Amino acid sequence: MDTSIPDVYNRDLRPKRGASVTAGLVSALAVSTILSGCGASSAGAHPAAAPMAATASHRLSGTASVAYAGSLQLVNDQFVAPAFSAATGLSYRGRGGGSFGMAHLITSGQIRPNVFESIGTAPIRILMPRFTNWAVGFASAPLVIAYSPASPFAAEFKAIAAGKRPMKDLFTLMENSRFHLGRTNPNTDPQGQAFVMMLALADRYYHLPKGTAARILGGVNNPNQIFAEEAILSRLQAGQLDASSAFLPEAAQRHLPYIALPAAVNLGDPADARTYAQADVTLKGGKRAVGAPLEIYITSVSGAPNQGAGQRFIAYMLSKPGRTLYQQEGYTLTAPVFFGNRSSIPRSILAVAKQ
Repeated sequence: MDTSIPDVYNRDLRPKRGASVTAGLVSALAVSTILSGCGASSAGAHPAAAPMAATASHRLSGTASVAYAGSLQLVNDQFVAPAFSAATGLSYRGRGGGSFGMAHLITSGQIRPNVFESIGTAPIRILMPRFTNWAVGFASAPLVIAYSPASPFAAEFKAIAAGKRPMKDLFTLMENSRFHLGRTNPNTDPQGQAFVMMLALADRYYHLPKGTAARILGGVNNPNQIFAEEAILSRLQAGQLDASSAFLPEAAQRHLPYIALPAAVNLGDPADARTYAQADVTLKGGKRAVGAPLEIYITSVSGAPNQGAGQRFIAYMLSKPGRTLYQQEGYTLTAPVFFGNRSSIPRSILAVAKQ
């Protein structure tokens, strides 16, 4: 399995002026007492700490080093990071890539983040039990088809998005030999798996002609369609693709037009989990992945430096200010979902998640 991912988001982001920082400052006093419970000790031991104020005189040391699914790059680096630093005095460093690829980089020791944020629980399982045995889900994002306004198929896309043409026409367009489709690697990225399974679900939902999904894909691992998650939408914006898979918040954040898919096929609604489980994809090496809701999970990574800073980031992310930032960027907030060994979740994080 190819786990090589370009280190394009490995950077330290300090507080900046802007609306997101203001939001963090307004809420800082409300969450500071809870956040202060996330001390520098490991899970289970949480020494008391004085309430934090977002001022230079109360800066605390340490860096929250976050490895995240590439689709979360904008919301994490541009919005959550400065608000988190303003509220806690801690610095932030983020790195994005396909969730499975990032998980393998962690287990191989190539990167040492103290926080891991993935799409779905399957990448979390790769870290278990050595690096973590728990995670908390807090938001979801449906799959959409983003398209280029400069595409020769743009008029058809627009008509489908507006409901003026049937959704089935979308799949007919994607079969066209002149159509340039982009998707992410199903072997390293949950979005890549989701796109393949979306086609399988759509095949049944719309009663598409036999072989439609296979003709669209040209093979699950078709190299002509597969691009890195953190670069695929840039290619779309540059006009190199007619359309690509995307999460709804990504398309909205980049002001890309998109076609919204029904909940029965977009893998974005936890209520449709049983329907999604009817789809699967066979990956390299014969491993089979089964459809599941595209939910965002977060966990700490044991053995990495600055455990306290990482736990404070998770607590902030699960607090009202952190969740609100995700909601403002188009993610659907869900009731906290506890995965793995709930008793291992640090008490300070659990307290925030249960609020």
